[in-house]
Amino acid sequence: MSEKILETQASSLFSTTATTPILRVLHLVGSRVSDFYYNLSMIYGKEVVQPVGVSSYYAVIHPDGLWQLGTSLDALSENMSLQDMISGLPEIDVVVPHLFCFPGMTSFRALFEDILGLPLVGSPSHCTALATNKAQTRSVVAVSGVRVAKAQLLRKGDTLTMQPPFIVKPNSEDNSLGLTLVWNETQIESALHVGFELDETLLVEDYIPGREVRVGVIERGGQLWVPPMIEYLVTEEHPIRTVHDKLDLQSDGTPGKQPEKPAAKPMCPANVTPELFEKLADAAKKAHIALGCRDYSLYDFRIHKATNEPYLLEAGLFWSFAKIGMISRMLLAGGERLEDVTLELWRGAAARTRVACGSLFKYTKAEQLL
Repeated sequence: MSEKILETQASSLFSTTATTPILRVLHLVGSRVSDFYYNLSMIYGKEVVQPVGVSSYYAVIHPDGLWQLGTSLDALSENMSLQDMISGLPEIDVVVPHLFCFPGMTSFRALFEDILGLPLVGSPSHCTALATNKAQTRSVVAVSGVRVAKAQLLRKGDTLTMQPPFIVKPNSEDNSLGLTLVWNETQIESALHVGFELDETLLVEDYIPGREVRVGVIERGGQLWVPPMIEYLVTEEHPIRTVHDKLDLQSDGTPGKQPEKPAAKPMCPANVTPELFEKLADAAKKAHIALGCRDYSLYDFRIHKATNEPYLLEAGLFWSFAKIGMISRMLLAGGERLEDVTLELWRGAAARTRVACGSLFKYTKAEQLL
């Protein structure tokens, strides 16, 4: 694509108005990995809130490596290369990632924040790389006093030493892809086969019978704050959450939307005692600090039915800033205004560094937003 054509296209996509916005936000959407993660990202990207005074722009990455730019997901440019996408960016104050695949959670965050110098909402790439690895997450948080279940990291050819019941899950996948609850030895071979189709390393973890609760942590006013929690109402017939509890899959196996009636129904706020709330909140805050999280974080816990003690399952360092997002639901359950908290975090992230994209990233000192 020629420079002249690119400039013309960018000008039409990102025409300015007489009113200067409070904040210029670039949303990263899509996936370089698969149609599954591409569709998942689009579901959340289309629902992101739009606080008053914010100008939103979108950069969409496709599995074939090509990009699109636009002022909405319904008004995008023709496909272009990464180089052309970068050259076509308008002036941006902050980047909000909506990428769920491994490169999206790691490499693309590093590209925009560490290489291009654009401030990014959420945890930095080295933190999300750590949290995406379930085994490493367990090791790090355990040192800080967060309880985790007994587990074994398994590669092909390794000898399995764990005894059922246990959970088999790919070490670096998300949304319960490849996850199997194994009750007896006859189910082990099939569970390992399913897991190894998605990852070369599996985490085999003791099954914790009991309740499942999701806990969020948000940095507000220099403090770690825990909003109302979500409980997923698992049962004896449906003891764990599967991919079908999280997503309605289309005929091609890609996500279409969130399920309207999942088997493990979410309840927010969770019906937990003050004592249990404090245990969960304390464990989540310790994990947030241990992993080096920034702005916000999200954790899944199992509450052992015999001891009432929480066990951390995994970290999910993502937030779509849409009403369908889990942290958003927590805020709404607590009477918070989602747009206000969103703008608070976006402005805080933008204040860390300010960069002018239009002149190919001329760096300026951090400055306080109006």
